[in-house]
Amino acid sequence: MKIKKVLSALLSVCLITGSSLSSIPGGNAAAEFARVSVHDPSVVKLENGGYFIIGSHLGAASSSDLQNWYSAANSHLGSTRTTFFNNIYTDLAIPEKWSNTTDGYNLAGNMWAPDIIYNKDMGKYCMYLSVNGQVWNSSIVLCTADKVEGPYSYQGTIVYSGFTNNAVNNVSATDVPRVLGKNPDISRYLTNGSWNAAYGTNAIDPAVFYDEEGQLHIVYGSWFGGIYMLELDEKTGLRDYNVKYDTIPNVSDAYMGKKAAGGNFVSGEGPYIEYMKAPGSDKGYYYLFMSYGFFNSNGGYNMRIFRSEKPDGPFVDQNGNSAIYPRGGDNIGGTIGERLMSNYQWECNPKPFKAQGHNSALMDDDGRLYVIYHTKFDDNWGAHEVRVHQMIMNEDGWPTAAPYEFSGERLSENGHTMQAVAGDYDFIFHTLDQKFVNEQSADVEKPHTITLGQDGTVSGYVTGNWVMKDGTPYMSITFGGTTYKGAFLVQGDESSAQTQRMTFTATGNNTCVWGSKKTAYDQAEDMVVPVTIDEGKYALKNVNSGLYIAENGGNVLQSAKQTWSIVSSGDALYSITDGNGNALTVENDSPDDGANVSLSPYTGGSSQQFRLKNNGDGSYSFMTISSGGVRCLDVYNISLDDGANICQWEYWNGVGQRFILEPATEVKGDVNDDGDLNIADLVLMQSFLLAKTDTLPNWKAGDLCSDDRLTVFDLIAMRQLLTN
Repeated sequence: MKIKKVLSALLSVCLITGSSLSSIPGGNAAAEFARVSVHDPSVVKLENGGYFIIGSHLGAASSSDLQNWYSAANSHLGSTRTTFFNNIYTDLAIPEKWSNTTDGYNLAGNMWAPDIIYNKDMGKYCMYLSVNGQVWNSSIVLCTADKVEGPYSYQGTIVYSGFTNNAVNNVSATDVPRVLGKNPDISRYLTNGSWNAAYGTNAIDPAVFYDEEGQLHIVYGSWFGGIYMLELDEKTGLRDYNVKYDTIPNVSDAYMGKKAAGGNFVSGEGPYIEYMKAPGSDKGYYYLFMSYGFFNSNGGYNMRIFRSEKPDGPFVDQNGNSAIYPRGGDNIGGTIGERLMSNYQWECNPKPFKAQGHNSALMDDDGRLYVIYHTKFDDNWGAHEVRVHQMIMNEDGWPTAAPYEFSGERLSENGHTMQAVAGDYDFIFHTLDQKFVNEQSADVEKPHTITLGQDGTVSGYVTGNWVMKDGTPYMSITFGGTTYKGAFLVQGDESSAQTQRMTFTATGNNTCVWGSKKTAYDQAEDMVVPVTIDEGKYALKNVNSGLYIAENGGNVLQSAKQTWSIVSSGDALYSITDGNGNALTVENDSPDDGANVSLSPYTGGSSQQFRLKNNGDGSYSFMTISSGGVRCLDVYNISLDDGANICQWEYWNGVGQRFILEPATEVKGDVNDDGDLNIADLVLMQSFLLAKTDTLPNWKAGDLCSDDRLTVFDLIAMRQLLTN
């Protein structure tokens, strides 16, 4: 049977390549990160802020930055020696018995595509593991542990496939009778007494998620019968048997659950659902990711995206097409589903990236979105590596991957100048129906040249027009009758130098496009015209910490409120002085990141001059002239702590670089001239009165009685003000 032959081939590939894992800088991508090989990577965000991925055959890795990955759980030693289980053959004896019905079966090569989630109700890490059978006699099981690396223990089986009325894999050995009743009618799952794969799915590839109401769901399945969903019990992590499903063709099945995608033997595996929304937006969607095709490098493997307002669907693509296939056909290079990327190669990549897929996705705590997947290369069945790209949510609510792998970049909150974005670009068009001949060859998209003109025209490989939305990074490009919406993003490319480039990513008509500017990014070109403000006294409040730029022993840090004088030196340049002949100074007039900022005698030199950049949210950034205007005052490490240092750092519009200018007001009785009336003024006034028993003519700051005399009556008035 052809399908059995395909499964056997896929299994062989998994055994050869799925469990290898390395932490070698470089690898097949030029940018030098520490890399790993984990097939079918599923990500979990840890309580300590780190990241953990697990994949087929219990490959695993951890990262602190989504860029550098290192082997975890001893997974580099193979699935039988990983710390995930004490002994897979005893710990997983129940699911192993269900699947071990064919000659040569070995559990170690059939633990496919697990997913880990932390269940707060249980206080446990829950691993949902596929135990594959070679004739669809598979199951998805729940194992739990106190630590993400294990050891895990078997808790129960969520769902079975491949059950029959025969002696082998008899339905009585499953939970089907519990769901369908005693002596259930399973005729719809069978054809000629064997599993009807056109209707019944293969119980592998689980992904588990909480919806926005706190309900736990599992999505699972692969090819053949399609992708299904079940509700789980949050308290046990197992199937919620109180939730019932009707049996309606291409809608739901009483045992398998609600249908989400695929069916009728069309391609589709590795489902993953993540709730995501654009930063700053109140409206999000549940995004269903799937992989179409055969996962060798010439198998046409590619990632597709659908979305729904509800956690269990219906899921549709950009053109409103359903993710469910009511009839058969070849969908691998089809037009249904947003295709996240095709096989491609930038000039800085030593090999083409091919067969990208079986991904997970993450909306991180700061709102940034990521896709985590494995890629293969232009070497037939060879090695694979984990890749992470930031995803940008366009203004229509569709994600599109950044052109280069993630290296810490962020969207600009205020957009870019025309000078920074206009120019010649390397351009990649991710063809929906990219050609391949399975196991023999597959096309690779390589860059062509286009020009984004300052007049809004597009010329070169494609012709049309483009638009950039003022004050934002969002853009659109139109050609060939389709408008692709996305954003500009400054990224390091994947050369060993990680040259910074202006890029764009956009999507439309289920297709994604990428651009990378040919010339290196010049931050000086991208600076918004500096603003002018009124000279005067201001307190400088950081928008992130709520603390103020202050001085302590000559060093500048964030602390309690302090008033500064902002003085213009012309040409929109300003100095920040303390009113006593000192000014904020970038030490040694340094142009470098991390240069300290201190208080030094005022000279008016470049180390004491700043340009102000209006951030559009009521805050300003102080661009340092010592750096050529491309760096700014920065709260080190985005700290919230009192006493955190103020230094110079590359401008990226982070919250640690934004300050609110609070004008100081003349406050009667403000003896220490800090713009506030507080106990320090009372202490100073008391010292004056103790030292002088006669009058002090012409004293203004502490003369509350307005009689040009500083007397005990002023002290009484001060005390009344402070106590009221």
